[in-house]
Formats: sequence, structure tokens, C-alpha cells
Amino acid sequence: SSGINAEWPLRPGGSRLTLQFVMKGGYTHSGEDYRWAYVRECFGNRKFALHAFNLFFIVIYQNILLLLLVFPQVAMVPHQTKFEGLSDIFITILFIFLFIVEVAADLQQQYFQVRKHKAIAEGSERKGDYKAGFLRTGLFAYCRHPNYLCEVLLWWVFAMFSLSRCGFNWTFIGAANLTGLFTGSLDLTEQISASKYAEYKEYQKHVPSVIPPIRMMTIKPRARR
Repeated sequence: SSGINAEWPLRPGGSRLTLQFVMKGGYTHSGEDYRWAYVRECFGNRKFALHAFNLFFIVIYQNILLLLLVFPQVAMVPHQTKFEGLSDIFITILFIFLFIVEVAADLQQQYFQVRKHKAIAEGSERKGDYKAGFLRTGLFAYCRHPNYLCEVLLWWVFAMFSLSRCGFNWTFIGAANLTGLFTGSLDLTEQISASKYAEYKEYQKHVPSVIPPIRMMTIKPRARR
């Protein structure tokens, strides 16, 4: 489990998001996540409330959350040399599967965004998803946020290593907090997308946000023109 936890900051998806944020000027003095502008609008003229939100939620809480996510490893310290057989094998395979799907979703989104903005810059004709402005094919035909889903599940699966050794314990609080954080983040992301893209509300009607139904996983979605 130590190896699994150590690889997370270096995984392709995380590295890509960091690089993308750098390329957008996110780490400059005036750089910020695109959603932050919408958050400021929600606070309006309540500057003190905005600064308090930034301090306690962004600066303090999210750093505490990073610590909570690795607490299952702390609980496993006395059991580091103990191999739990099939349970460890199953958890490891599940973790790797989710990791691969998340990376695939990240790369698919990155490829789409690069080609979309290139087409916009060149003034070339756009069709299908490129015309709509957002991705609806591949993994995104099954749910609107496959990378969010896999990221949350990765941490629940990681916590399962402590479950197999220590029984149900308080260290699951990290995964639970991340789930709550992503729920709020998804709501904001969905509002922004629906306001930017005319066809997004129709996409919302036919494709679930994070949990694809079984029928969608067994029937190949129709290609969009």
C-alpha cells in the first residue's frame, strides 16, 4: 500500500493537471482556477466572507483533507508486513483498474480540449463534440465525469487496505470528506458548463453525472455526428 500511496502525486493525470494549470498561468500572481471567478460572483460585495472562505476552506481545510486521505496508511503501520492474501490482491487490482480508467479519461479530455482550441484559433469548421464545445464520446458517453468518479473511488479503495487489517475505522473520514468536496465541486462545474454550452442540458438529461447505469455499460453508445 505504501507504493500505491507514493505513486499518486506522480500519476499522469495529476501531473497533466498541474502542467495544464501552469500553462494557463495558474501559478502566477494573478492566476486562478476558472471556477474561482464564479465563486467570487456568488459572494458579491461580501469581501470579508470571501476572504474567510478562501482562508478556511481553500487554504486550511483542503490541506487538512490531504492529510486525512493518507491516514489509512498510518493505521496500517503495525501491519505493514502482514499480507492479507486474496483481499489484498483484489483491492490492488481494483485500484489499478480505477487508476487506468482515470488516466484514460484525463488524456481523452486533454486531447479533445487541445484539438478544440486549435480549431477555434484556426477558424476551421467544427463538427460533433467540437461544435458543441464539450466531450460526449468515449468514457464521457457513459457518465459526465468519469475522472471525478475514479478519483473518489481510488481513495475509498485505498482505505480498504486498512479495513482488511483493522476492521472499519475512523480513517475512512478522508475518503468521505473528499466525496463531499467533489459533490460540491461537481455542482459548480455543472452550472458553469450548462451556462456556457447550449447543448449541455440535453447531455445532462441522457447521461448521468458520475454513476453510469448497467444498461449503458453493456450497450455501446451511439456515435455523435
